[in-house]
Amino acid sequence: MAKTGFDLASILGDVSKLDTGLQPDGREQIEYIDLSLIDPDPNNFYEMTDIEELAANIELLGLQQPLRVRPNSDKPGRLIIVSGHRRRAALELLVGEGKSQFAQAPCIREAGDQSAALQELRLIYANSDTRKLTSPELSKQAERVEALLYQLKEEGMDFPGRMRDHVAEACKVSKSKLARLKVIREKLDKPFYQLYEKGTIAESVAYALAQQPLEIQRAVHDYKCVGKNGAKYLREWEVDNVAENYKKITERTCKFGGACSHGAALLGKIYDGSYSYKPCEHVKCCSKCDKLASCKSACPKLKDKIQKLKADKKAAAQQEKLAKEEKERPDIEQITRLWARFGEARAAAGKSVRQIIEAADMYYTKSDDEKYKALESGGRQVTTSTGLPYSYGFSLTDVRRLISIADCLGCSLDYLFCRTDEPRAKWEEHDASVPVTATAWHTGTPPMSGEYIVKLALQDEQDEFIKAFLDFDRYNSEWSYEYGEPLDTSLAKVIGWIQLPEEDEE
Repeated sequence: MAKTGFDLASILGDVSKLDTGLQPDGREQIEYIDLSLIDPDPNNFYEMTDIEELAANIELLGLQQPLRVRPNSDKPGRLIIVSGHRRRAALELLVGEGKSQFAQAPCIREAGDQSAALQELRLIYANSDTRKLTSPELSKQAERVEALLYQLKEEGMDFPGRMRDHVAEACKVSKSKLARLKVIREKLDKPFYQLYEKGTIAESVAYALAQQPLEIQRAVHDYKCVGKNGAKYLREWEVDNVAENYKKITERTCKFGGACSHGAALLGKIYDGSYSYKPCEHVKCCSKCDKLASCKSACPKLKDKIQKLKADKKAAAQQEKLAKEEKERPDIEQITRLWARFGEARAAAGKSVRQIIEAADMYYTKSDDEKYKALESGGRQVTTSTGLPYSYGFSLTDVRRLISIADCLGCSLDYLFCRTDEPRAKWEEHDASVPVTATAWHTGTPPMSGEYIVKLALQDEQDEFIKAFLDFDRYNSEWSYEYGEPLDTSLAKVIGWIQLPEEDEE
């Protein structure tokens, strides 16, 4: 720190030596004084912390430094502490525990004819050497030192140079830090200043807040400091974030005219910190939000638009549901037929559900009876994920895969699994008696994948039919055009088909 040509320490009577009792003109006498006669200085603003630890140290090693006291001009016969408030409190704690040997404290008595401002300044100057101050304490110290120096100046003491330099020298801090502390002291909103004094928020956060207008500080407090420990985890970037969003919202005009009346609610939604609700991510007018239809905190002026969006969304969802049902219908019908066929075969064989399950080496439970019978009779709803009775996890996809392999080989499943030596089953032989090039139309689901000429019934035109060439995928039970586009069953439905012969490979 640059010297100003003015030595404050010399004005204060070489206070760096106060605690030793050593003065330029000789030694001072240490005397033992009853603690009951010593009062704390009412101007002492330093926190009384770690008294128990200090008391334990004094009990073990004794008091290493005497107290410094001066006469109490308002109470004759009593003394006021100049330096040593924590030491006095520690001694009183020991006496209260029954250790009467500490009832008297070694003290150095000062003359009481000095200026009150100079006495208090000496107290502060001494403490700046002996205590590690918190940021709020340092701020109070700087404020008080400045006031005392101006008071001494009015009493006739000359302070050449800038007052800020003298305050920095007395407090032993840089001038830039003093400037930061002054901004905090003068501009930080009261609720935040109380948190700053308690040490809940750091000096850097307090400074970031103090540089913002009061309305933004209060917005930060309302939206970021909720809950018991909300302010404890506040960071500088969050202050800047709230400030930026606050300005964007409060400076925005409403599309219906005037200022935005929904800004406060929108800020609350943006900074909602609950875990059960996802906060708003859009710092813009609600009318431009793509989540308007599902938002619970949208601007009430958009009520009509929200209702329309909800109606459109509901209609789209219904349309999507119908399209999904139509797409899944062939699968559901086939699963239903397979369960019905299984039930017919089981009834014809006179077998119980348990016998079938044990024959398949599966684990049987009583609930299987109800489940199998309900699915066989159509008494339970079937979905595309409903399993089949043949084995654990056996699905329609597995059935179609086996059928596709047999179709590709031109044989039956019984032949493929060595249950017969006849490549085609009897029912297939009956179908084979009709040439594939025949003009007779077949109905139902084709037995094989391949190319077909089909008769289509138009869904929106009664008694209107067209013919077309389509491919049939037995695996997925789907019709499609030769270029791959699936047949839209909402527009046309296959009511008859004739399989085309396969072309010979060259």
